[in-house]
Amino acid sequence: MVWRLTKEAERDLTEIARYTLGAFGAEQAMRYASLIEKGLDMLAEAPLRPSSRARDELAPAVRSMHLSHAAKNRHAASHIIYYHLVGDAHDVVVLRVLHERMEPRTRLVDAVRRDAKQERDK
Repeated sequence: MVWRLTKEAERDLTEIARYTLGAFGAEQAMRYASLIEKGLDMLAEAPLRPSSRARDELAPAVRSMHLSHAAKNRHAASHIIYYHLVGDAHDVVVLRVLHERMEPRTRLVDAVRRDAKQERDK
C-alpha cells in the first residue's frame, strides 16, 4: 500500500519542519522528519495496526496513530497522524498531522471534505 498527503497535511509537515528547525536546529529537524516518514511508512504497511485507533467521533472512517509508536523513545514525538483509507487497495490518505495538544475535530472537517471531493472528481 501507499500513502499520500492532503494539502492540509503538506502544510502541517511544512510548519512542523519550520518550527523544529527554529526551536531545535537542523539535526533535530532532520531526525523528526525521518520519524514522521517512518510513521507514514508504518501506516502504509499496516493501516489497521494495533497502535492505530478508529476515530469515528471525529469523522466517519478516520483513524489516528501517535508518532511515538514509530519512535524508539516514547517521548521523542508529540504529533498524531490522522488518516483514512481509500480505494480497493486501502491506500492511506493522511488528512492532518497535528500536535497532540491540538483539538483535531475542527481541523479535520475541511480536510475530510476536500479529500472526499477529490476522490469523486477522479
